[in-house]
Amino acid sequence: MTTKKQAADRPARLVSAAIPYKEYSIYPLLGQYEGGKNMYTSANIKTSVINNIMLQMSEYMEKAMLDILQRVLEEQFVFLNVEQITTLPAEADTSTEEKNRYLIGLFKIKKRNLTPKTMEQYLRAVNSLITVIDKPVTEMDEIDIDYYLRWYQRRNVCNNGLQNQASTCNNERRYLSAFFTWLRKERFVPGNPVEAVEPLKETRKPIDYFRPAQLEELREGCRTFRDRAIVEVLRSTGARVGEVAQINAEDVDWKTGDILIRGEKGGRYRTIYLDEVARYHLHKYIASRTDNDKALFVGIRNPHGRLTVGGIRASLKLIAKRIGCEYRVYPHKMRKTLGMSLKNSGVDLGSIQEVLGHASPAVTSRYYAESTPDTLRSVRQRVAA
Repeated sequence: MTTKKQAADRPARLVSAAIPYKEYSIYPLLGQYEGGKNMYTSANIKTSVINNIMLQMSEYMEKAMLDILQRVLEEQFVFLNVEQITTLPAEADTSTEEKNRYLIGLFKIKKRNLTPKTMEQYLRAVNSLITVIDKPVTEMDEIDIDYYLRWYQRRNVCNNGLQNQASTCNNERRYLSAFFTWLRKERFVPGNPVEAVEPLKETRKPIDYFRPAQLEELREGCRTFRDRAIVEVLRSTGARVGEVAQINAEDVDWKTGDILIRGEKGGRYRTIYLDEVARYHLHKYIASRTDNDKALFVGIRNPHGRLTVGGIRASLKLIAKRIGCEYRVYPHKMRKTLGMSLKNSGVDLGSIQEVLGHASPAVTSRYYAESTPDTLRSVRQRVAA
């Protein structure tokens, strides 16, 4: 029987790593950077071959199977030596479109653990970039990125005369930076050109949240047990609307009010909390249902089925329409309302971060570190007392 050591002593030889790959041609042998040079090394060619296989099989395998395939390929390539290739005639014939399509396809496979919404944002930004800047992404520099972001800021001027806000442009910059950071880590580029372009200075608006009187108005606009339960669950938990839509009735601990959820961003688990008011109205709603669906919230009409994110948004809009309110009503505003309630009650930023499920304390500080009129009023009242 051949041992691993013996196998390592008699390495296999891979003479050519240029594997034709469907629509991606053989561009996978794009040189990767080592020591500041664009080089084809044994390790880089192994990675390119694995990437090719992963891309081709992604049409036929689910995420879990792709994870297994990648692990098996990497284990098998440990004992494979690859002869260095110095000439790649096919590379010169690869078009800009093919090169970019290959890298975007590879990004989708390698970053398959991203949430669908995040992936959609990244891909939209990158596809917009390569539409404006007609060159391979591996050849783009900070001048190209700066030009694109300035174009992106003014792209709507011809239609409505308005520029995109600084926050919108900075989000676009962040999406592109994530893609180029991935390219750098995969050694397709020596650095991230987006980092050389400074973000725009933002004028932060006050946080938009419901005041107590507004919450009471929304409650008065509820006509069904489901309406009231949706309002109270969003208010009490501060969960993202996508997280609420995925909750099942069996997930609720009715004694404590705890619900273990998997966060919409980052996939981390955390516990959200239903206070007594929320539990009371949620229990009334569930007790009134005649369906057998496991979802916490379901549609009103047969065949019922899980209430979607759009369905929750529509429910709140209908409530707002009934009471004729002039302020904005949307699910995420409930999340900001909980954050501001905690802040105005003197809760520290670390605890607010845990309750809201922010991945970074910087995100919490960005929204809740500054004092608000309500916060300052509370401080003055405590001092006066």
